[in-house]
Amino acid sequence: MYSTDKDRPSENGHKMLLGAILFLALLLRFGVVYVQGPELLLNSDDRGYVQSAAKWLTTGTMTFYSDSPSAFIGPVYPAFLAVIFSAFGSGEEGLQAVRYVQALLGVLIVLLTYLLAQRVTEPRTALLAAFLMSFYPPNILINGLFLTETLFTALNLAYMLLLVKLSHDEQLSEKGETFLFGLLGAFTALLALTRATSALYPAVFTVYLLWRRKLPLQRWLRNGLVLFMAFSIFMSPWWIRNYVQFDRFIPFSTGAGDPLLLGTYIDMEGIVDGVGPDWPTGNGELDLQEKYKQYAIERLKENVPKEPWRYLKWYTVGKFLLMWGGPFMWPSLWDNLRPWVDYYHQYLMLFAFGGAALALWRWWNRRKELEGMGGGLYQDQVPRDRWGAGGQFSGPLLLLSIPTYYSILHNLYFGFGRYNIPFMPLVLLFASYFIVEVYDVLMGVRKGDYAKGILR
Repeated sequence: MYSTDKDRPSENGHKMLLGAILFLALLLRFGVVYVQGPELLLNSDDRGYVQSAAKWLTTGTMTFYSDSPSAFIGPVYPAFLAVIFSAFGSGEEGLQAVRYVQALLGVLIVLLTYLLAQRVTEPRTALLAAFLMSFYPPNILINGLFLTETLFTALNLAYMLLLVKLSHDEQLSEKGETFLFGLLGAFTALLALTRATSALYPAVFTVYLLWRRKLPLQRWLRNGLVLFMAFSIFMSPWWIRNYVQFDRFIPFSTGAGDPLLLGTYIDMEGIVDGVGPDWPTGNGELDLQEKYKQYAIERLKENVPKEPWRYLKWYTVGKFLLMWGGPFMWPSLWDNLRPWVDYYHQYLMLFAFGGAALALWRWWNRRKELEGMGGGLYQDQVPRDRWGAGGQFSGPLLLLSIPTYYSILHNLYFGFGRYNIPFMPLVLLFASYFIVEVYDVLMGVRKGDYAKGILR
């Protein structure tokens, strides 16, 4: 049987459900901050960020774990903290204020997850993705910690909405398109100044866009120039500051040596509290990070020939599982929830792989239908089913390129569960797509539509 308009929840019904989900998200996050706020400290990177922001306010110099100028981290998150500290101080009141602001950002993340899922799929999938995100425990926990993930996740979701609009909005005027490319350049700079790993993604998106949209060469050159100029304008204060402070060009950060060296230790053997006993020392931040890079290269030259297959496994499957195989739950916080959260995360990942495989299967299997709609596989779109919006998916390849890019990058360096948090909205989107599709098949709402079963 086919679904009718009466069978579908009304637009008002969807808004009410979304409102309830956002209220749940707000209640959970504010509740955790109110009850556990002062306990939400890791004494790890969070301490460095807090000290950096506080010293920036008092001295005008951005530092990190020292009194000397630093480019080890990007300036956006310390600036975010400093703005709040300027109003509430950097004591306990200021720390709680940051937690509450990040809790609000956590609710915004739930909303942006909904908006992205609705843009590329349909309302039921979007509501489910937002609901799952609203009570995903690591996402709640991270909102109370002084780490880049909350701010970066919100910015990255807005960035993804921009990518989808640029690549799939066929009604864009040339002026509108040029403006969006400028906005893309500015957003890329903002992301890169929050976490440097995002800086090279526009190269991936450019390759995708060259395949996806057939534009005249002149428009490509113009849009590329606008993107580069906007990116350079927003990056230039950081570049100038670094050149003045360090007498050299530092495009993003000096912190690449640390994760590169850490990533050479298979399964973290010999690492205690994030460092190895044989790590070199240096004279200042730049010298130390350069020595880390050289020592990482030396370790690989020495050890890879001895254990080639073990290192191959570590730099492929091992690091991938370290980043994606488990949730971020700091050992001293929420220990009693850890087993449940592990299962929840693993099932979400399983469903997400199912959703991604299903979307790609349909994209390929319905290529003739796409050609009949005036395009081919380059549309990167799964057509909707005849009964309604079910099954549709715009841009599955585009969205999958994002976690793929970051996975490859972190496989070259180092990654763990905390680094998957900004991309969990995509995991939940694909998981929700799979759950909704399986539900529809089990309920028989698509019987006779194209073909029976989920692989129609």
